[in-house]
Amino acid sequence: MSRISVHDSSVILAGYLAAIHAGKLSAVIPILQQDLGLSFTQAGFSLSLVQGAGMLFALSIGAFSERFGLKRCLILALLILGFSSMAGLWIQHVAALYFFRFTEGIGFLTISLCAPAILKRISRPEHLNFKMGLWSSYMGVGVSLAVLCIPVLLEWLNWQTIWALLGGLCLLIALMVQRYLHLELQTPATQAATPATTSSFWEIVRVTITHPPILCLAVIFACYTSQWLTVTGFLPSMYVADRIDLKIAGMLASLVVLSNLGGTFGAGMLLQRGWQPKTLLWTGFITMMLTSFLAFAARSWLMLELQVLSAILFSLVGGIIPTTVFAITLKYAPRSNAAAASVGLVIQVSACAQFFIPPLSASLVSATGQWSNIALVTTCLSVLGLLMSGYLFRRQTA
Repeated sequence: MSRISVHDSSVILAGYLAAIHAGKLSAVIPILQQDLGLSFTQAGFSLSLVQGAGMLFALSIGAFSERFGLKRCLILALLILGFSSMAGLWIQHVAALYFFRFTEGIGFLTISLCAPAILKRISRPEHLNFKMGLWSSYMGVGVSLAVLCIPVLLEWLNWQTIWALLGGLCLLIALMVQRYLHLELQTPATQAATPATTSSFWEIVRVTITHPPILCLAVIFACYTSQWLTVTGFLPSMYVADRIDLKIAGMLASLVVLSNLGGTFGAGMLLQRGWQPKTLLWTGFITMMLTSFLAFAARSWLMLELQVLSAILFSLVGGIIPTTVFAITLKYAPRSNAAAASVGLVIQVSACAQFFIPPLSASLVSATGQWSNIALVTTCLSVLGLLMSGYLFRRQTA
């Protein structure tokens, strides 16, 4: 039996496309600054606004999706994301950009919540770590495609048309999910794990927010995602500030984002082979702390090639963190019917960090004129991630 079926691929493709929408803004920030008169701080706010829905609603949507139906929620999310992106044809003011980035965030959030729970439901236990590794690559694949392809497409199309085409792809993937995803095809193991009675919405929320391992994982994931989004989101702008052509800057940033796939895929295989999650998390955070310093704080004396290599290592080794977090979040969920809610809480805390950290970083850079302040931010987040990882596994082994 093949590990990856058409059911899996339609779910994973939905995640990749959602990540393209999350990352598409960073590829056109210099153009939006001209067309819409965005300041650099406003650009940072626009970059993080896609996380606004997650900051407000992730836990609620995660708990609700289990009762409403994961497949229906996934299709609805793709429709919201698609129509919000197609509305880019009419964006002419900053307020409209903010509004539709927020509604895109609702679609992105719901896909991020439902997909892992769906994969858990349709996967055999022995294949779950592998598929979670594949799923966890969705941000790396999607954002890298966005920052690599959009600058090339801008040679022939304007950014509004590109966003409309991406919206149309969402509608196509929604049709694929409707046609090929059948959640009633559960394995015996998942059927046996399903409780006979269904908890209420508020009971699912309660057991999730009072479960210490999930709270720890939420902070750990936030420490990873907020610094990864900040670094990859502002790399093109930093390179353009160094008088590098936008297309070349996009290609360099895409290499950084694409390298994240090595970590996400590799972590799935390492977990499958028995590596300890604590080892993987510590390796990821220590590497991100050191390489972000070289990529941003050492710009005055380190040649460009080594700066780019440091950024690639930042994304590559850091990529082991999301796969590890998603895998053990499903393992530590307080109940089998709280899997989406557990992922929801992890994403909600992460979204709060992603909402505030990029604008804060942009403000620090604008106020001081020093890109090295981004390294200061990433170091603080990495240290916090290390501390929370140590606390999580001490508690679990106590």
